[in-house]
Amino acid sequence: MPLPNVVIVGAGVTGSMLAMLVKEMGLPVRVLEKSRSAGGRMATRELRGGAGGDKVAGRADLGAQYITTRSPPEHAVLGPVYRDLETAGVLRPFSGEVAGPNPYGGAGAEVRHFSAPAGLQSVAQRFLDRSGARVQYERALSALELLPGGGLRLDVASGGGAPAALDAEGGVDAPTVVVLTQPVPQVLGRSRFPVSGNFLERLDGDTSAALAKVEYSSRFAAAYFFNAEDFAWKETWTARYFERGDVRYVAHDTGKRGAGLDESMVSVLVHSGVPLGIEFKDDVAPFDRAAARLLEDLQQKLPGVPWDKAASVKVHKWLYSQVYKGIGAKRPAPDWTWDSGDGGFPGCAELFRTERALGLLAGDAMAPASNFEGCVFSAHRAAEAIKAYADALAATAAPPGGGEGGDLRVAAR
Repeated sequence: MPLPNVVIVGAGVTGSMLAMLVKEMGLPVRVLEKSRSAGGRMATRELRGGAGGDKVAGRADLGAQYITTRSPPEHAVLGPVYRDLETAGVLRPFSGEVAGPNPYGGAGAEVRHFSAPAGLQSVAQRFLDRSGARVQYERALSALELLPGGGLRLDVASGGGAPAALDAEGGVDAPTVVVLTQPVPQVLGRSRFPVSGNFLERLDGDTSAALAKVEYSSRFAAAYFFNAEDFAWKETWTARYFERGDVRYVAHDTGKRGAGLDESMVSVLVHSGVPLGIEFKDDVAPFDRAAARLLEDLQQKLPGVPWDKAASVKVHKWLYSQVYKGIGAKRPAPDWTWDSGDGGFPGCAELFRTERALGLLAGDAMAPASNFEGCVFSAHRAAEAIKAYADALAATAAPPGGGEGGDLRVAAR
């Protein structure tokens, strides 16, 4: 029987790490990403300028701000990951002052922080580059249908809504593994961008109930870009958390990343609190009301920054900012460590299984922590499930050829 094709939906940390792990198994893998670039909630905003508009004038991490680990450098699983990212220049130690009450458990002698000079989006890109996987951007999975013979049909739309074909790889007789890494409400059909189809009909009742209890926090991010001559910064800290008000986090993003002279502009990144995200959760871009509230609070909290001289402001709404309650309504732990156990989190959930197809749901909602290492944990658990499925296929006799159940059918929509 041919090796199974693996299709990963989402090029965030979970999906990109999983692509690398699957490639190491020798399985064919491709990644579908609805955005124009990798990263997911580790997205980095690039402001371009200069001749032709191609040169990056400034960057800002819109989502995750820095990576925190409590694992020792020699950790068997995580150690090689961090060493590779540092050696490649993707990550660097971050020793800047983080002021205010950090809600994510940042204290402790064993804690190490990392930032990314080119933005944290480069972490997922590094994993994808190492995987050698075929990555198709601006491709969104719109429907997933189980066929009567046990095969699959995938309906794929381009990021702009125009039809886009997804060709089958590995031969039409190859079984298919599909791993969804997008937020759980999208998988369950409870969001503006649902995945339709009958693929949840085989989901057992307990897993369905546990997934229905997943909750996310929502918040806004605002990136302010300044020409260097118009910028002033009098604070001693690089990043700060605030307990009250609409603004709950501010970072001198250029300083945090240790960006070199290749960036001519200075960026400051702001995150709102969850209450503002809830209040304006139905607003659409350009999010003027949220932007006005954030600016008003910034002028009170940091009057020394010339906010009115910002050359560009990008406001982004994170509808699914961070996992508030994971699978089964379990709360993720901000100070979780890999060696402390899984805390009852499965790492991934099985959506369906046939002789011709396996469907998994992965991501930090399945993990003990809603952070980088939680995503890595989920990717490893999903990789284990894929390997077990591939091994089981290899141990069985090849079924009769032909027929609907043996096909990976992909339709454009």
